[in-house]
Amino acid sequence: MSTLVTGATGQVGRRVLTELRRRGLPAAGASRDGEVRLDWTDTGSWNHALEGVESLFVTVPMASGLAERAGAFMERAVEKGVGTAVLVTAMGAESGPPDSEQRVLERRIRELFDQWTVVRPNWLDQDFTEGLFARIARSRRGRLELPLSKRAEVSFVDAKDVTDTVVAALTDKRHHEHEYTLTGPNPVSFRDVVRMTKGTESPVWRYKKVDEAGFYFRAMNMGWSDRYVDTLNERFRAIADGKAARVTDDVRRALGRDPVPMAKFIRESVL
Repeated sequence: MSTLVTGATGQVGRRVLTELRRRGLPAAGASRDGEVRLDWTDTGSWNHALEGVESLFVTVPMASGLAERAGAFMERAVEKGVGTAVLVTAMGAESGPPDSEQRVLERRIRELFDQWTVVRPNWLDQDFTEGLFARIARSRRGRLELPLSKRAEVSFVDAKDVTDTVVAALTDKRHHEHEYTLTGPNPVSFRDVVRMTKGTESPVWRYKKVDEAGFYFRAMNMGWSDRYVDTLNERFRAIADGKAARVTDDVRRALGRDPVPMAKFIRESVL
């Protein structure tokens, strides 16, 4: 086994694992109940998970409180001879408080590994089909309810672009000691997305703005933790402030091609 993919059941992790295997590269997925058992809170599972690993993909659930554990796991990985690590956080993580989970992880990967890459994607296109927005809409009969104006804009990035960047960083040393903030080619509003998905099989086909209290109430009914909801509201405020509409050229810098537009994603995924 060469590459260990943590979070192998997540939106990015499972795609990274699939793409590595499609290319014929040895890789294994690690999760609490996966083919390789990895429990961040059970240090006894770590040595076995790292057996024979040469490169490591790290992703930690948002607002999980697991940054310290994941940092210790990366330290163990170095002790076991892992030479390359790629970490996925989120757009804007580098500007968060010094003690924020994602910023702590970014600092640790740079400290521990000689061959490291940090990838910071914006919100994913796939959030509308399988991620957060889809889950909310399915619970509200197709209506996406967020504490944001329907005109709020985000430079949504396709999970394919994130996956290809991660795989490039795992397999090509030219990406080492690089930090990529990945966005789509242009900002798109929630109103635009709803218009594009009208008449398709998308789980999101209506939009309604709610206040933070209303969003909190709905989130609690879905069983989400206070910590998770607080983190979401921080990210929503960043959208409201226009920070998530920023467009970078990092997909082109990493992959030598343009990022996938939202319209193309919708046309190929939900029509």
